[in-house]
Amino acid sequence: MGGDREATRTAGAQDSSQERHAGRRRSLKLRLLLQVLAIAAVAYFFIRERDLFTGFGATLSDLIWSWVLLAFLAELASVPPLAEQQRILLREAGVESDRFQMNLVTVASNAISLSVPAGVAVAEGYSFVRYRRFGANPAVAAWSELASGAIAFSALAAVALAGALIAGGGAEPVLLPLLGVVLLGSVGAAILFRFPLVLVRGLDWIDAHTGRLGGLVERFTKRFSDSARTLVHVRPSWRTWGINWGLSLANWLLDVVCLAFCFKAVGAKVPWGAVLLAFAGSKVVTSVGITPGGLGLVEGGMVATFVAYGVPGADAGAAVLVYRALTLLGLVGLGWLAVGALAVTGRREDARHATEADRAR
Repeated sequence: MGGDREATRTAGAQDSSQERHAGRRRSLKLRLLLQVLAIAAVAYFFIRERDLFTGFGATLSDLIWSWVLLAFLAELASVPPLAEQQRILLREAGVESDRFQMNLVTVASNAISLSVPAGVAVAEGYSFVRYRRFGANPAVAAWSELASGAIAFSALAAVALAGALIAGGGAEPVLLPLLGVVLLGSVGAAILFRFPLVLVRGLDWIDAHTGRLGGLVERFTKRFSDSARTLVHVRPSWRTWGINWGLSLANWLLDVVCLAFCFKAVGAKVPWGAVLLAFAGSKVVTSVGITPGGLGLVEGGMVATFVAYGVPGADAGAAVLVYRALTLLGLVGLGWLAVGALAVTGRREDARHATEADRAR
């Protein structure tokens, strides 16, 4: 009898494992299909509208390299504000972190998010592990990541709304109300993370009162809810939350400056409103993760936005290409060097701790 039960459990485990593998294969096939369709749509746009890009090669050949250098420096300067925001969040939960190390983690996480499949999720996992090395427990590491993301998204919504106001155009009556609602909602979400236990109670209420939707929410938030209940000591001040929001905004705006300088590098006038809008849209596309780093989709979306707001196609295409080269090759390259450096220092720390433990025995 006991053998039959054991055989039944073993068969059930094997079936469950096979179902998981089958699910992963279906997910991979769907992702590959979406990637092919997305890139094909972008390629179709550029082929169909190729007349818009007359002079593209000449524009690229006349790059102003001093502006390219300034653009890259602006991109590098966008890293420290985000790293400092992360340090402040951890400090509010009682965890101190080294500023240089946090900058390395930030640039490394950015490189991972832009260069591997499902990069945003992988980068979040990487950051979680690094925060744990700083001494954060799982609850603090998860809360700081989620809070940082909520604050960053609300700052990005503000950037998009400012872009819509500056750019004007026929889409303004639609964009302004929509982006206004997004901004208010995202600010509200960011504020909720200042009160972890209140957020958990809200998630519990959704789980209890909204049927299947509540079950779906519970499925994706259970680990956060369970860990957030231990954060009774975390209550950042409004001043701290405002500073964090300002640091996120500085991070985005320095990235925007990089894009603007890329227009200068190709000898074009900077369309500030369109730059802000296209930039915000590109970050949303990248976070969706259909292709690694939004490759293809970001370029197509940005160029289409600039052309829609009256920028010549050659100028738009050249500026976007320079911008993506700086972010995908320049900053990502530095980020992978940071990944390597952190891996080496991590192994050294582990070896030192092991040696200290041996001596203590």
